[in-house]
Amino acid sequence: MSEKELFVVKVGSNTVVDDNGEIRTSVIQDILSSIKELADNDHRVILVTSGAVKLGRKEISDPAASLSSLASIGQVRLFGAYLQEAEKCNVSIAQFLLARPYIVERKHFLNLQKTVRGLFANKKIPVINENDALVANTDWSFGDNDSLAAAVAIAFEAKKLIIVSHIDGLFNADPQDEREAKLIPSVTDVNAELLKCASKNTSSGGRGGMFSKLKAARIITAVGIQGHIINGSVQGNLRKVMHGESVGTVFLPRKRKDKISNRDRWLLAAKNSAGSLEVDNGAIDALKKGKSLLAVGVKKVHGQFGAKEIIEIVDTNKQGVAFGIVDFSNKEIDSILDGNDLYGKLLMHSDNILRIA
Repeated sequence: MSEKELFVVKVGSNTVVDDNGEIRTSVIQDILSSIKELADNDHRVILVTSGAVKLGRKEISDPAASLSSLASIGQVRLFGAYLQEAEKCNVSIAQFLLARPYIVERKHFLNLQKTVRGLFANKKIPVINENDALVANTDWSFGDNDSLAAAVAIAFEAKKLIIVSHIDGLFNADPQDEREAKLIPSVTDVNAELLKCASKNTSSGGRGGMFSKLKAARIITAVGIQGHIINGSVQGNLRKVMHGESVGTVFLPRKRKDKISNRDRWLLAAKNSAGSLEVDNGAIDALKKGKSLLAVGVKKVHGQFGAKEIIEIVDTNKQGVAFGIVDFSNKEIDSILDGNDLYGKLLMHSDNILRIA
């Protein structure tokens, strides 16, 4: 490894909390000791952890209890467990509770970068979770910590995003249903077909699933970040993958000719995952030449979004080709497409578009 590489490690709910709502301290110990080894060699690590909601469920028997209530109760236990094990490992940690506004609003995005870099300078390990006590089930939620971890990896130019799960990696079929399912050791292209095959079922006790992990892998690999899914229940797996050994499934990054600016990193990290514009081949060719997106090249509008939000541009196979700041809401664009004067109507300026394919 080269000097001062940055790793983002995302730990799932079922990895750190068992089915009885008890914290798996041995897993936390293994994760923190692996992180310490990197930190002692001048590498930087950001830890994104789930588990608060699952821990909260043990404390509240009411099945109708809100995610916000569960998260506010469970977060205390979750960070307390990390703090206790960190002291044993001689690791100094700092807690962050994030929500989408801290990424979407550029001034908050820059302040987040400044704060985390200050922690690195003082040998602290940031431990991040989503602030579900305030934003669960709102537009300001990332929806799952796989998406949050991807945004963090992009924001801080990570070398790798390692998703520590309770499964061995990506399989060619659901291993719970198919005994003959085989592990896929390497993926070079997280395409629409692969996303379609992935189960959209969420994991028990959490809100992520294989679909959310593949979506995270798709966006990070597009900007040159390597992704991994490994089984955190197997001691030593995290340490192995940090040192480049073959464990679980690796998602190989695309090679880019250009260096991504910090503003473009913000564009990717702050995207509205619910909205996209489907465009034709003519529009794609224009984007490749660095031109703006015009209404005449748009075939369909997907999802809901407002004017000046950051959304995805996809081709007719739903494969992502770019992200950008859109000048109109989804309803306004629908009205524009229903009209007769499409030529020359600009939807995204070229200065506000980042191509990923």
